[in-house]
Amino acid sequence: MKPYVLALPLILSYAGLKQKKSLERKEITLKDTGRRSFLFYPQGKDPKTLPGVYLQHGMSAMGIDDQRIIDLAENIANIGYSVILPELPEVKALKIEVQTISNIQNLMLEIYENKQLFNGDDLGYLSASFSAGMGIIAASRSNTRNKIKTSMLIGGYCNFFEAVPFVFSHYEVDPYAVYVILYNMLHRFEPTIAGELESVYFEAALDNGLKRFGGNAKSSMLLEKTSHRAKEFFEAVHNDRNFRISLAKRVLDTVPEKMPETLSPYYQLESLRGPVALLHGESDPVISKEESEKLARLFREKGILHVHRTSTALTHGDSLPLHSQIFGVPALLQTFGSFLHWLER
Repeated sequence: MKPYVLALPLILSYAGLKQKKSLERKEITLKDTGRRSFLFYPQGKDPKTLPGVYLQHGMSAMGIDDQRIIDLAENIANIGYSVILPELPEVKALKIEVQTISNIQNLMLEIYENKQLFNGDDLGYLSASFSAGMGIIAASRSNTRNKIKTSMLIGGYCNFFEAVPFVFSHYEVDPYAVYVILYNMLHRFEPTIAGELESVYFEAALDNGLKRFGGNAKSSMLLEKTSHRAKEFFEAVHNDRNFRISLAKRVLDTVPEKMPETLSPYYQLESLRGPVALLHGESDPVISKEESEKLARLFREKGILHVHRTSTALTHGDSLPLHSQIFGVPALLQTFGSFLHWLER
């Protein structure tokens, strides 16, 4: 079956144009890693007979309870797959940590070995944003490359050194990633005010993700309790583009040595059994679409089978109404369809 035909039911289901089947949704604890997880599969089916999709959530304080990731899991399960959605506490806590790569790698191994979760042979990895980049590194490692049959990255990145400046340069469009980076890194280059502002930036990220504005924004209330210097810094980040651009350099200059390289597929990708589907929002304000273009070039250099498309039908992993973005649909069909085709072949 051609890839776009395979993906059509998924896209129609996402758009609300196709009735969903009844699904089983179970909360489980993975024994080896102890990770809280959800398992989705069609009602009346045995997950042991279905291809499996390991779906890794991104940096959301809602973790696997984020409705966006649940919607994606349900829509994939709806077309005949077993979807395993584990929670990573540090990612849920908005922490950028090298250890996350190993944590994803361990989850890949445990899910693959657990023959109760899927058919035991066909396992794909799907994730977005920074979890996508870290996941593809994990999938390329020697003990996982033959267990992950195919991967799909939505709004992923290739080079941490270049992804960070883009985040700071697009603050006006979406400040979320700047808040997350400053929450993680501020103590390295502004230690005297970091203690005051870390909680402010954490809540600012939550305000953004949960759409808490005005009187409901907790970050504003916390900011009022900080020192004059902390307020000045926060306002400079918010109002001064040149200041923000300078901060990107300070972040990269002060993070632990080798951390940007360790987090970058560009430097860390070993070899993949592959293949890989790359999908990026045409106007992604958080991670540049050029990052997926660079991943595609890297895969070409390494001889890794892949498909790469950009689409107007999504931003940074969030889908837009398909009726208003109809010209972005073919890219969705091609990438999701290729991922599903490679998973089942």
